[in-house]
Order: sequence, then C-alpha cells, then structure tokens
Amino acid sequence: MVLPVFAGDSPTRVGYAYDRDTDNLLYTENHYETFNDGVLLRSEVIYKDIDENIIAKKTADFSTSQFMPEFSLENIKTGHKEKTRYTENKYEVIFSESQAETQKEALIKYKEDSISDAGFDNFIIAHWDELKAGKKFKREFLVPSMLDFMNFRIYQETVVDKNGRTLRLINIEPNSFFVRVIAGTLKLYYDNNKPALRIFEGVSNMRDYKGDNFNVVIKYKNVEQQTLTANK
Repeated sequence: MVLPVFAGDSPTRVGYAYDRDTDNLLYTENHYETFNDGVLLRSEVIYKDIDENIIAKKTADFSTSQFMPEFSLENIKTGHKEKTRYTENKYEVIFSESQAETQKEALIKYKEDSISDAGFDNFIIAHWDELKAGKKFKREFLVPSMLDFMNFRIYQETVVDKNGRTLRLINIEPNSFFVRVIAGTLKLYYDNNKPALRIFEGVSNMRDYKGDNFNVVIKYKNVEQQTLTANK
C-alpha cells in the first residue's frame, strides 16, 4: 500500500475510537481534507493503532458527488478492502473481508440522492436546517459488504448535554426494523448551533482479524469545521 507523505501538514481533524463496551482506545483516525470555497474535494484518512503504527488508509474523492464519493479503503493488518468508482452510469464496488476471503465485485446502477461512505456528513451539513426543524429523510446507503444499496432513514432524535457540551443527536438507521435490530443505529452528535461532528457511536469501518466490525465511540478533536456547499 502506498501511503501519502504529508510534508509537515497537520490533520484537519483527529478521531479517537474507543471500544463501546470497554472504553479502551482501539485506534485513531487522522483526517487530511482538501476544500475549495468551502466544498470538500478530497479526504485522506490514516488509521493508527494505540502504538501509532499505521494500520489502514482511506481516500475519498468528492469531486463528482458530495454524497457519493469514489473511495478506497485498505487495512494492511487484516486485508480488509473496499473500493468504489464510477463507470459510465454505473457504480463499481469491490469488497474483500480479509486476506483469507475471495474478493467480490459488482457493477450496480447509480441511484440519485444515494449516499456512500463519508458522504453522510456532507448530507447532514447540506440538510442541517431541515433536520433541526424535524424533517426525516429516507435515502439509499451503499453497503460495500452487500455490493448493493440499503434503505436508511436520517433524523434528529434530540438535543442532549454530553461531555460538557450541548449537542444535537442525528440518527442514521436501517429503515427495516429487523435489519435495525441486527445492525443497530449510527448515532452522530453535532454541535448544537453548527454541523460540526463531535462524536460518532456505532459500527466502525474498521474490522478485527475475524472480519467483524468494531463497535465504537469516536470522539473528534481539533475539528477545523468549514461550512460545505452541497455539490450533488
């Protein structure tokens, strides 16, 4: 895996991922984001274990869509890989759970207003005022392991005091009750007055050696939040 060289650059934000059950630190996310007039163009994330060893890298290209970026994720410890790219009017998805598993590929139809990977954050930013007003959204989310989309709903649950801050809790969860019981709900805590993500609770995109996703609480520090313009 070829890793980027950030010549003296500092990450735009850092996430500290803790095990949801034990509260032990599992890894950190170091985000390096490129903006143009407030619009996110590219993101590179370097994942490190508790000893500061690089364990994974993810790149995401938002130049075509703010909500459906092309992205590539590779975990050098487990062999877990995810990759997407546009091919004409189709969306190519490549997935491998671990080094021992056979790589799966599919060419699926692109769906308007759908969301993939970190595009969820841009979606919430773009629809911040509507979510604050109580509007609920239903959107198709790409699930790389399924090589397909699944219907999710996005809505504000409440405003809470958490870790000494007043935060807005935005939920992202499968629309199906039965899938929701298995997969759970992603809980995203944003600043009360602006769409700056502070805490993520739920299933992570990082996996253990068995191929199971970590269930985490990620606390973001040193966030340099910029107001993004939705660029569908």
